[in-house]
Amino acid sequence: MINKPDSIGEPHWKNILITGCAGFIGNAVWNRFSNYRATEPLNGWKLKKYRNIGLDNLSRETSVAPDFDSLQNHLFFLEDINNIDDIPMPLPKLDAIIHLAAQVSVTQSVINPIEDMRTNAEGTLRMCMLAKEHNCKLIYSSTNKVYGELDGVEEPISDSRLFTPETPYGISKCTGAQYVLDMLPDLGYVFHQSCIYGETQVGTIDQGWIGWLKNSIQNNIPVTCFGDGTQVRDLLHVEDLIDIYEMALENKLEPGSYVTGGGEENAYNFEEVLTMLGGKISKYDDWRPHDQKYFVSSNEKLKKAGWTPKIKFTDWIRKVAVSLESGI
Repeated sequence: MINKPDSIGEPHWKNILITGCAGFIGNAVWNRFSNYRATEPLNGWKLKKYRNIGLDNLSRETSVAPDFDSLQNHLFFLEDINNIDDIPMPLPKLDAIIHLAAQVSVTQSVINPIEDMRTNAEGTLRMCMLAKEHNCKLIYSSTNKVYGELDGVEEPISDSRLFTPETPYGISKCTGAQYVLDMLPDLGYVFHQSCIYGETQVGTIDQGWIGWLKNSIQNNIPVTCFGDGTQVRDLLHVEDLIDIYEMALENKLEPGSYVTGGGEENAYNFEEVLTMLGGKISKYDDWRPHDQKYFVSSNEKLKKAGWTPKIKFTDWIRKVAVSLESGI
């Protein structure tokens, strides 16, 4: 469908609500969508322009709020997703919601499971209700933790695999995913994401481990490995992930559930990644309860839709290693 301009040179906005817009993925989505892009199809011209409507409570130390000087036609609300009714103005008609706001730590979910459920399940339910109110798409950032420990599994995970969560975090994200799939069968997209990485990722020992390893080496912080270092993840650059989100926005993907990661071609174990960065494990500790020893995405449905990762992890990390070695 071509978006016709309201007047010459003035495109029709696609209003996109981005929850968690100050997080690592949310900030990358904000930056991508805040750029104006134009294309010219054969039968005339088409302008595509997203109007970001950001929502974040800035509760994390690593939160990066949008640059208020460059907001222009975009909007940002400092608010919790469960208090969206408290924002100081009515939302415009939404074309889509990209729901990234979440409690993302397995460890924290065990410490405070009620708050974890409130944020991840109740917050997602509210976004589903909002999507139904606006009759708009909802893109939900889920996690590989909905599949549980996967003990003994050493093959790529299929899109048809059943959810078997084993931690409060996995349960709350699984609940959110089920809300989206059941309440929005024709408008909901659920992406069960493996290990996402990128230049601006900070990460912690519990979440975002590529960024955590990079920052540990950069700041001479000893690296503790829980397990034996052979745990495998497929690694997906955040810009490749946003390509998938855009495919959903542009009707190039069917609504539904997708296992989402870098695939077998971008799968490495913990020790391999650390070695690529020029580091080494300082201490080994016990496996944490329900840690996945192997998770690699099959990406079956995404491949059929024409998507493959553009950024090869080894190319990216080679550049990072060079910058770490040179002290840049």
